[in-house]
Amino acid sequence: MKRRASIYRWIINNFWEIEIATSILKKGARIVVLFLLLSLLPDKMMSQNETSPSALKKLTVEELMNIEVTIVSKTPEKLTEVASAIQVITGEDIRRSSSTRLPEALRLASNLQVAQPNAHDWSITARGFNGAHLSNYSLANKFLVMIDGRSVYEPLLGGVFWDIQNVLLEDVDKIEVVSGPGGTQWGANAVNGIINIKSKSAKETQGIYASALAGSLIQDHIAARIGSQIDSVFYFRVYAQRWDHNETNLLNGKPARDSWAMNQAGFRTDYYPSSDNSFTLQGDLFNGNENDTNAIAVNGVNLLARWNHVCSNLSEISLQVYYDHTFRDYPGSFVRDILNTFDIDFQHNIKAGKVHHFVWGAGYRLIDDNTKSQPPRVFDPERRQFNLYNTFVQDQISIIPNYLSLTLGTKLLHNDYTHFEFQPSVRLAWNIKPDYTLWAAVSHVVRTPGRYETDEITPSLTTPGGKFDSEKLLAYELGYRFRPLNKLSVSLATYYNFYTDLRSIDLNPNPPTKYIFANHQKAESWGVELSGNIFLLNSWRLKGGYTYLNKKFSATSPNVVKGSDLFEGLDPQHQFSFQSIVDLPYHFQWDVTGRYIDILPQLGSVPFVPSYFTIDMRFAWEYEHYIISLIGQNLAQDGHAEFSSQEIPRSVYLKIAVRF
Repeated sequence: MKRRASIYRWIINNFWEIEIATSILKKGARIVVLFLLLSLLPDKMMSQNETSPSALKKLTVEELMNIEVTIVSKTPEKLTEVASAIQVITGEDIRRSSSTRLPEALRLASNLQVAQPNAHDWSITARGFNGAHLSNYSLANKFLVMIDGRSVYEPLLGGVFWDIQNVLLEDVDKIEVVSGPGGTQWGANAVNGIINIKSKSAKETQGIYASALAGSLIQDHIAARIGSQIDSVFYFRVYAQRWDHNETNLLNGKPARDSWAMNQAGFRTDYYPSSDNSFTLQGDLFNGNENDTNAIAVNGVNLLARWNHVCSNLSEISLQVYYDHTFRDYPGSFVRDILNTFDIDFQHNIKAGKVHHFVWGAGYRLIDDNTKSQPPRVFDPERRQFNLYNTFVQDQISIIPNYLSLTLGTKLLHNDYTHFEFQPSVRLAWNIKPDYTLWAAVSHVVRTPGRYETDEITPSLTTPGGKFDSEKLLAYELGYRFRPLNKLSVSLATYYNFYTDLRSIDLNPNPPTKYIFANHQKAESWGVELSGNIFLLNSWRLKGGYTYLNKKFSATSPNVVKGSDLFEGLDPQHQFSFQSIVDLPYHFQWDVTGRYIDILPQLGSVPFVPSYFTIDMRFAWEYEHYIISLIGQNLAQDGHAEFSSQEIPRSVYLKIAVRF
């Protein structure tokens, strides 16, 4: 009771701060309700205090290079020793940025191409092929995204609906970003890159977090999370958040009518019955609406369970099962889509002596996609069930222990469209000396067809007989990761990609349909990715990177329509980004991110998009349990286009957060 009484006193003593938060919000009553609910929590829950922000560990360059990642080989590896072009966005990077949503946080990885077509949509890829923007969607279909091991790649159009990926940024532990193929470990569609978003465990998020943000473009964003434990081995958390987002403008100054609102809530539990076993159960649910000519309704729910068991010092197994349901109604496109996914995945890690580290696994995924459509756009059949089976094996061979390792692996995938697909890779890592790694890789990966190419029928575009082959990539990579100074780390990656059987839009030799989808394009791409971290002072860290991309498409049929290459990839040739994190005296912080993006060519009615440079800034005061932040986005110019004919404006926000 004493602890509960102290919470009452805290609310009374700090009422003026709560009043400020509520006064800046159009719907600020939610914050009042939130803090009143805190006083009703059990005493035991209130005694679990999360570490205050000011006490969070600041990683050194050496520690940043030695962060463990699992996305490349499905086993924990030090970042400095990984034979892949990988960058890690830490939770601290996100917290010290101007990011308000997950896609904005992904801009912190310089090896990604991130563009915002309008208020609610995003186009995100790596190494190019950021496909043309359709209504409420981008055709970036060669990129795999996972949230805590759950794939969010969808089969209707192929790719990711970024408008519904609204994780609570406060609970993100790290984001592993690989540019380059990962099909051997993760299967089809991990062609040009992979993102793995890993959240903190429930044990790491004990206590209470609440925040309120309001400003010009985001009308308000309110979030709250409560974490506690039932006993010494069972931890849990629940969260909720609400978004209200204003509309942007078209380039001609007229309103774009793309405002949106979203509600989301979820939970996570972590159970540790013994030192050899751990169980995780987590889930989310959301609903919202988006304006885009017509109102678009979205909702969904997901549930994931994972068991990890350590058999011995040389053997470990894991079993993961998840269910995902999403609903999306496009009145303007005459399509309603209901997607249900069930996935089960097993993995076994085995160390055979000091030389071999085997990883093998198998999985099954059932996808039930049910569309309700009407002319002029029809999916035939309206409902499809996909069965995907996969198995993979990988051997990491320590040729010279601690110096030279060779990783051989392959994944065998069976899908209902193209049947068996074989995706092998070879990776070599040479640790010349501590924190100096030279690596090389050769990989073959595929993108399997989606319903957009096989089942959609319109008066102007279709696929004869639904016959569409997988797109294929043969990739060659060479990279070097090193630390020339104690406070400086650098990573360099180069690549040459050769694509075959790429999607093309062809003139139909058998009218009446004018155009058809086919596999009559091939392409070559090559590029460089440079990134680094440096501590200029103990209180000043700077990170950033530069990417160069060049690609050349070729038609393999005279029927290919001019512009098919741009339909598949609207990509900047040059881009540069940086993040500056500065700790100032008296608990103040000054954080700046900036980016330069090269021009995008014109595609049909979508105009040429000029290059742009812009700055985001965060100025904050952080003391004990409180954080007050003033955030500015796109400050360098008053509005610019990024991927379409809509203007992303300059915006300013005030954010108040408490954690105890």
